[in-house]
Amino acid sequence: MCLHGTYKLVNVINPDQNKKQVVVDACISIEVQMLNDRGVVTLASCCGHGKAGEIIEWENDFGKWKSFREPPHALISEDSVELVKELGYKPIPYYYADGRSGGAWTIMMKSGCVTELECKEWHEENSIPL
Repeated sequence: MCLHGTYKLVNVINPDQNKKQVVVDACISIEVQMLNDRGVVTLASCCGHGKAGEIIEWENDFGKWKSFREPPHALISEDSVELVKELGYKPIPYYYADGRSGGAWTIMMKSGCVTELECKEWHEENSIPL
């Protein structure tokens, strides 16, 4: 897991994406690239930056919300659900705050870390300043 601002470019295959390369959190970039290389359409990803499980609150047009920060994860197209199952992931439907899915599913990443300590260790192991 890496702290905010530590990114790598990943080649994506999302036909709805206007860019063929996007920035991804460095600590999960190899896995996100592998997913795209295998034909999985990724929509977004986040490593969580060592804050998984922390309670967060926010407000939008649909009301006030309370949840927790997720561990490393990626949103994928529903067209990729069967493929990620074959790759050993357990996809679950994803819903936006307005209650719509838009065909997005989420998977928990196999790479990255959950705690801030693991994040700092990743930076040390990869010789990347905090």
